[in-house]
Amino acid sequence: KPEGSRTGCSRLSPYLAYGCLSIRQVYQATREQIEIIPHRKRPLTAFLDRLRWHSHFIQKLESRPALEWANTNRGFNDIRTITNDGLLQAWMDGQTGFPLVDASMLCLRETGYLNFRMRAMLVSFLTHHLWQPWQSGVHHLASYFLDYEPGIHYPQFQMQAGVTGINTIRIYNPVKQAEDHDPHGIFVKKWIPALQKVPIPLMHQPWLMTQLEQQSYGCILSSHYPTPVINLAQAGEYARKQLWQLKNKPEVKKHNAAILKGLSGRQSEQEDGM
Repeated sequence: KPEGSRTGCSRLSPYLAYGCLSIRQVYQATREQIEIIPHRKRPLTAFLDRLRWHSHFIQKLESRPALEWANTNRGFNDIRTITNDGLLQAWMDGQTGFPLVDASMLCLRETGYLNFRMRAMLVSFLTHHLWQPWQSGVHHLASYFLDYEPGIHYPQFQMQAGVTGINTIRIYNPVKQAEDHDPHGIFVKKWIPALQKVPIPLMHQPWLMTQLEQQSYGCILSSHYPTPVINLAQAGEYARKQLWQLKNKPEVKKHNAAILKGLSGRQSEQEDGM
């Protein structure tokens, strides 16, 4: 959860990124905890899996430095080639009109940390709903992350942008994500004061407020908080159609075979860690 992760995650990623701790140190300490507290074996074992993926991704970038700027699967090279500066700036400033997206960006800008799902949602929203090139936002987020690790950042960004060809395409609906992971609006209220008095469920969809409700809750759209920069349903449907059509094309599938052989050595990849 975006707010629960502030204390519920290990928060060791900056120390690993800057070499203050080694993977070996963290691995050994975690193994010791599994022995001491057996009932925590399941979550701690899952944590150890994340450490393995950490090294896996770093090796990926070392093997293929072009992951910083070039699509993993060249079959996606002809889509999202033009940047809309207005949409990009709204995303960068946390002014898209979608509360969870904006709260996540504002939180990241202020604290340098965001949990995995919200990171994935930010990338998904930029590349799918706003239909912007992933390259247009990749360095912006990198500049905010206290735990920026190039080997993890670029492959993960591409995975969420849906340009690897070998991973499941995930298009995160920011309204549903808000309802599922911030149902009481605690995280959104913390980072967007203008929505403090707006009740659930209107807080997650403020554009549904009437003029009278906007006045009553002290949140006038376009003044205190922006109206949505896109039509969410239409944008999501367009992205879904474009990406899945392309994913099934022979050229993309041809590159997939080479990617699996050269980068992963696996039949499929299911990494979710960032």
